Amino acid sequence: MEQALIDATLERVRAALEAGQVDEAITALTTLHPADRADAFADLPRDEQAEILPRLDAQATADLLEELEGPEAAEVAAHLSPETLADVLDEMEPDEAADLLGDLPPEQAASALAQMEEADEVLPLLAHPDDTAGGLMTSAFYALRRQTTAQIAIDFLRTQRPDAETPYYLYVVDRFQKLIGIVGLRDLIVAEPQATVESIMKRDVVNVPVGTDQEEVARLMSRYDLAALPVVDGNGKLVGVINYAAMVDVIEEEATEDIYRLANVSDGDLQVFSPVRLSVRRRLPWLLVNLGTAFLAASVISLFEATIAKLAVLAVFQSIVAGQGGNAGTQTLAMVVRGLALGEIEFKDAWRAMAREAGIGLIHGMIVGLFVAIGAWLWRGIPILGLVIGMAMVGNLIAAGIAGTLVPLTLKALKLDPALASAVIVTTVTDCVGFGLFLGLATLFLPYLK
Repeated sequence: MEQALIDATLERVRAALEAGQVDEAITALTTLHPADRADAFADLPRDEQAEILPRLDAQATADLLEELEGPEAAEVAAHLSPETLADVLDEMEPDEAADLLGDLPPEQAASALAQMEEADEVLPLLAHPDDTAGGLMTSAFYALRRQTTAQIAIDFLRTQRPDAETPYYLYVVDRFQKLIGIVGLRDLIVAEPQATVESIMKRDVVNVPVGTDQEEVARLMSRYDLAALPVVDGNGKLVGVINYAAMVDVIEEEATEDIYRLANVSDGDLQVFSPVRLSVRRRLPWLLVNLGTAFLAASVISLFEATIAKLAVLAVFQSIVAGQGGNAGTQTLAMVVRGLALGEIEFKDAWRAMAREAGIGLIHGMIVGLFVAIGAWLWRGIPILGLVIGMAMVGNLIAAGIAGTLVPLTLKALKLDPALASAVIVTTVTDCVGFGLFLGLATLFLPYLK
């Protein structure tokens, strides 16, 4: 539905631009939701974007840049003069402005900052890495003093006219700006006009230091159902607030990163239409690593060349055992990596989790192994071949459960990303164990397989 509306609007925009009616094209764009407007603008060729951009006012340009992806926003901003860019940045939310400045060339960012009227709100945010609480927070929040009355607080908010993105919460600080409490707008409204903020605030405030990793921030906000999360410095001073809207992007980014890394793609920013050179550079190294592990699995097979030479049918079935082990290992791996990301499992749970997955692997192995054994027997008419395949399947699925649990937990304990290398290691284990068990058992029972 949204894409159909965007496509229809793009046709109107292009028709207006061909007729030289730039204002009409802008009017067509503004009928879209800001997020859809950004998608439509991004789909326009660079020359058509260049026609529209100078005719937008500072607020419209700010709305556009806030909705565009980081690299696209930086590319659009690069065509603005320092003076225009400064005006646009002043209209943006401080955290969005800081993100954009961080993506710009240093010279352009410094020039724009020097001409901004509200640079003081943005500068502190630039000091923190993007993937930390400090990099996610905004300085646009309201803090009250403990002796402020409910009536005065409400009057203050009326004068400030907070927008829709302002958190529902108000924070309470002492004279040193240290966070001491939190109060909701509803609490202020229903309180007696002369009641002090201190008398209605909640003192137990979930907060994070500025250096907290964004994944931990997302976990806390999800665990405690928070619409906003205050950020404090080393002295407990309130320095910013992270809105839930920012967490949606973080959750998407972290999920993309984990999915890519499970597939051995190390750069979560890669997309289908990323430059070919960049895609090859980021993806090729792991293919070469996989090539090395494939040679390791092949070396296991080479130990049984004589057995395969005597009974060629073994080459047909060996991939079934290894493939099923790889699938089972990937299932376990995905669950454990997710559990680690959400804090549901820790290294101290390793033995219990490993025993559980090994047990599940045993059950799966017996069931799948039985089906494979029957299938092999009916297909080839060799009962012992079915027994060998079934036994190898049981052993490999148990190994898959153990490896799929132990590998990511070990990597996490070593302070390494459990998603990055786990798939390679687990697949190597299941391939080697699967080939080794199947061909080893086949060698043992070879006299009965002919």
